[in-house]
Amino acid sequence: MRGEYKHISAMTFLEFIRKNSLLVLIVIIAIGAGLLMMDYGNQGSAFSRDYHIQVNGTNYNVQDVYSLGENGQGVIQNLYSSMVTKMRERFDANDDEKLSADEEAAMSAWIQEHAEVEASMGRLQYILQAWSYGPCTRSEENIAINRAVLHEEAAALGIIPSKEQIDNFIKGMPAFINADGGFDRKLYQNMTGWYDGVANNPMEQAFRSVISDIIAWETIGALITEGVVHNSKVQSEIVDASNQSVSGKTAWLATDKVPAPAAPTEEELKTWWEAHKDNYKSEQRRIVSLYTLTPGKDVTTDALMNTADIIMQDLSMANGAGIDTILENAAANPENAEFTYKSADGSTHITLPLSTLAQVPAELRAEVDHNGKRTSLAEIAFNEIECATTLAAYEEAVKNNNSDKLSTIQQMRGFFLTDDNKLLLIKVEAVEAPAVLPFEQAREKALSDLNTERADNALNIAAEKLYKEMSDAVAAGEGSDAVFAKAAAAGAVVSDFGPCELNFNADLPEGVTVQDLLTTPANKLCPQAIEATGARISMVTGRTVPADQQYTMAKLMYQIPMSNARLSNQLMLDWLNTAYTRYKVMLGEHVQTHAK
Repeated sequence: MRGEYKHISAMTFLEFIRKNSLLVLIVIIAIGAGLLMMDYGNQGSAFSRDYHIQVNGTNYNVQDVYSLGENGQGVIQNLYSSMVTKMRERFDANDDEKLSADEEAAMSAWIQEHAEVEASMGRLQYILQAWSYGPCTRSEENIAINRAVLHEEAAALGIIPSKEQIDNFIKGMPAFINADGGFDRKLYQNMTGWYDGVANNPMEQAFRSVISDIIAWETIGALITEGVVHNSKVQSEIVDASNQSVSGKTAWLATDKVPAPAAPTEEELKTWWEAHKDNYKSEQRRIVSLYTLTPGKDVTTDALMNTADIIMQDLSMANGAGIDTILENAAANPENAEFTYKSADGSTHITLPLSTLAQVPAELRAEVDHNGKRTSLAEIAFNEIECATTLAAYEEAVKNNNSDKLSTIQQMRGFFLTDDNKLLLIKVEAVEAPAVLPFEQAREKALSDLNTERADNALNIAAEKLYKEMSDAVAAGEGSDAVFAKAAAAGAVVSDFGPCELNFNADLPEGVTVQDLLTTPANKLCPQAIEATGARISMVTGRTVPADQQYTMAKLMYQIPMSNARLSNQLMLDWLNTAYTRYKVMLGEHVQTHAK
């Protein structure tokens, strides 16, 4: 019947073309004209309002978005990478593309003296981050939107960089300045696609377009953020705080140094189990049946699979009931592949005993290919079948010889091909839900958990007591050595740490955080930290901030300006949000957004 339906449909379609050839020709011509007039020139289509993105009424198709987004991202990333490469090559004395510790130190010192290089790299990073911001999940699409918005704003303000301005901007970028101070023309030609001395005009134009947009972005940014800076004194203190080095003392009170709590009485254990007995339940158990189709002589796997598909359709129509009858009828149908489904004793399936997943019979530990990986029959039966009757209802039905009435198609999964080319159908007959274990069965696990809790509580109590004793000593004006002598007397291991440079994520003692060290005054105790194996009590005993001229220059020329640049960048993101509305940014239906 299905084959006949396809034949009739095909003939009807051919007859429609023959009888309506003029109409079909008109439609084809209209589609062709529409394709020819689609928006590849950013002017919109005469036949369609489809677009990938739209900004201020201008349509941008997928190729436009790719050109703006991918090219914008690629140019900025290449400029940044070129600066990194230049710096490393400058100090790679033996050209092995590896820097020794001394070469790394020399490069760091050079960067400190040439803050304009790192500032330029920072500007590129911030621009790429800002342009990647937007409503879409793909950063390239956000870059395309933001560059399109930038074009509109630049045109409205008359900010159209000239060729000379673009040339001068490129020549002033550290990426294009050689060690001798000259212009790196070779790098420029590599980035713009020159080959054998011949320019790649489209590639160079695309590159210069990104530079033009960077100039426009920074010009608009200067207009929007002019005069907006952090308070210089506060900002200087913040930079100093993040660059400080911290020294201190720390005490580690291990759990095994705390006296063990008394063993609970039986009454205490029962009371504790009563309050936590939902944590002590039996494992779920299931009764599973397996139906096996064995192919007849010369029957291929594909042929048997086709027959299994028919059986599953019949089972679905019957909602899982009458499986024996369905198998019997399928085996007797000469149109189906030959197969047997009965065991030597005449049974149609095997029903395995009630078991947990961890203790299933060997038959369920067999593996089959399932969803691209090897999976045991037990995993399928326990993890992929949720609908099955209760154990009590199933046992009652078996006793009354009417268990088939409980069957549903949701209890079955299959057919699965075995390693010996048979097909298996899995059916979960019944599920015994987990139940709270009696106290006698849960006792050992409950006793272990209660002892663990008491040990933790003992550590907390001991740590709190020690922390208060040390805090009182600090309040009384005792020195750090005297304060931490009390920790040593309590069994804690006392040691000094530092100086640790916080801005380099220093290797701090376990439980001590940079946040603790930044917010704790000198000669005061940090908040104590309770870990799995002990408690940590620490104190800041000293803070130092670099005082050399190199640090001062770096702070004034790089770190504070970069902090102000971050503030300006945030203001530019706010400007972008308003620009999306002002320039009526629209997204096509296939664009993935954060809201979807």
